[in-house]
Amino acid sequence: MVDPVALASITSAVAVIGNEYLKGVATEAGKATWTGIKSLLGWTSDPPPAEIPEKVASAVSLSPDISVKLLELLKTNELGTATALVSNIKADGGKIVVASTIVANTFQM
Repeated sequence: MVDPVALASITSAVAVIGNEYLKGVATEAGKATWTGIKSLLGWTSDPPPAEIPEKVASAVSLSPDISVKLLELLKTNELGTATALVSNIKADGGKIVVASTIVANTFQM
């Protein structure tokens, strides 16, 4: 099972990339990463922006190993905002540990 805070961070980062891509403002690295994300998640087309977080969360919940692969995609490309969201998340022994500080009053899925 993926830590809820890590899941939220991954979901947010993917949503940022997807939104940038769909708005046509993604960098070349962002476009390549979005293509990799879609392939990893088995998406044959771009989902509507509002559905991206739910689809990512669902895929990661069904297969926690996907989170490690998503992290690698997100960290290996210079993506600005999205990279900042996950740059301090580390995969260690199959678990995801949040190494940064995230303050939230509530978290709901």
